[in-house]
Amino acid sequence: MKIILIHPPHPDSMDDRLDPPLGLLYIAASLNKSNFDVEILDLSGVLTYEIPYADVYGITAYISTLKIVEDISEKCRKINPYCKIIIGGAHATSRPNDFPYADHIVIGPGENAIISILTKYNVPRIVSEEVLNPLINLPAYHLIDINSYTRKIDGQKSIPYLTTRGCPFYCSFCGLSKMHKLAKLSMSSPETVYKHLSIIKNNYGISSINFQDDIFTLNKKRLFKILELIKPLNLKFRCMGRAGYDNEKVYEKLAEAGCIQISFGAESGSQYILDRMNKQAKVKDNYNVIQWAKKYGITSRAFFIIGFPGETKDTLDETKKFIEEADPDQIFASNFVPYPGTDVGENPDKYGITNMSNNYDDYYQVSEDGTGGITIDTKWLSKNEFRELEIKFRNWLKKRPMRGYMQDYEEKIRSNGISKLIAEKKIVSCNNEISGSSGTSGQNQFIHSLEKKNWKETRRRHSLRKGYV
Repeated sequence: MKIILIHPPHPDSMDDRLDPPLGLLYIAASLNKSNFDVEILDLSGVLTYEIPYADVYGITAYISTLKIVEDISEKCRKINPYCKIIIGGAHATSRPNDFPYADHIVIGPGENAIISILTKYNVPRIVSEEVLNPLINLPAYHLIDINSYTRKIDGQKSIPYLTTRGCPFYCSFCGLSKMHKLAKLSMSSPETVYKHLSIIKNNYGISSINFQDDIFTLNKKRLFKILELIKPLNLKFRCMGRAGYDNEKVYEKLAEAGCIQISFGAESGSQYILDRMNKQAKVKDNYNVIQWAKKYGITSRAFFIIGFPGETKDTLDETKKFIEEADPDQIFASNFVPYPGTDVGENPDKYGITNMSNNYDDYYQVSEDGTGGITIDTKWLSKNEFRELEIKFRNWLKKRPMRGYMQDYEEKIRSNGISKLIAEKKIVSCNNEISGSSGTSGQNQFIHSLEKKNWKETRRRHSLRKGYV
């Protein structure tokens, strides 16, 4: 039985070859362990492609690739009319009925589910994987060309790795919250992590690790043991922390073990917005983790979500004040997107949303010009009112210096972003009509209407599916 796992291309991505598809690498490792013949076809960054013959095709689906996934599935059927098509991923978990052409849809992570589909009789069309085994298998890096991916850590080639899967928090905006609720938290042992990282360094010659755990610092006892074991490997790594959960000792130990960058979802400088997001953190907590990171020489990277329901000029001003006072080394601001499966997306009235776009083309967090998709009107702001606030906020943000190593796509945003497009009068209003804005008289008509089709062809975005952290 020949199995091919397919990661679809994302033509609108700013860097479609940033990271390998880690989820498929874990599924492939599970299949390898069960002696299945498996290949990975990663179409990221590929403009033209051919799909080889297989008996089973497993395809990852994201909100931004639904049409592409359907097209790929049609090609698979033409190659082998009797093939089995299995669809998985975050969107499949949230909206399994969006794939009527699939033989099976996997809800949740797929390592165990795909084995069940391939080895058992009378398996239901929709398969839910609710219990996870610990991450004991090394991802199947041998099935991809590691050097074809672009992410670097401090200028060096890096590789993604998970020590923990899942998250015990349920933020109302998180596009993975349904998957987290289905599958219980799964953790590798410190000894397994050390073994895997030793193999990565010795076999692949890579000493820079991108830990993709939602919260790498979750279990402090386990974390400290991992750091103790990997310190002699002389690795450099980046990871995610958690405001309101971490303490200063965590940052001291991270720095000693080789951590050079830590990210956290600060989200907002407004406590009102944080509470509406169900962040279970205080503004002061966000301030503390940034200061601890800087104290121990770790680049602090803070993520913010702007335009969450309840956002106003005043709450954005609170966020600006927080950024000025906390002074994180790097800042990444995404527009709020009501992804399917999120509490906001499933209950818009509860959050004061008066209109929500059903056009998934609008569901992106930030584009190459530096602006994001706008999908909601709220009791507080219309789409156009928020767009004007967004542009002012992003222009203010762009003037702040960024410290520490940045990816190429980030440098491109900062050099070619919103200020340049404003100067060229190429910013589009939400309803594609000419609109004015505050500012000097020469800028009052900078929001310019373009042919929507042409604009969409030129902007590049990134969204939840690539995990730009």
